[in-house]
Amino acid sequence: MNYNQKLKEKFQYHPQIRRIAQHRHLPKSIFCQIKEQRIMREARRRKELNRRKHSKPGSMPFVSERKKHIVAVVK
Repeated sequence: MNYNQKLKEKFQYHPQIRRIAQHRHLPKSIFCQIKEQRIMREARRRKELNRRKHSKPGSMPFVSERKKHIVAVVK
């Protein structure tokens, strides 16, 4: 590990090494979970848009993503 670290330090200005080092590395399981969540969120959004498109105008009010996740308002 020390040897690898020293190699990274030595060649840190090489374009290919810099490109690899600037990427964010995640464990594969976490990366795949994030990808799956993104797909599910897009599917929900697409389904809501289709429902809105094929329903009577004004019957489905538009609610922003931020307001959907608010459970209660404390006064």
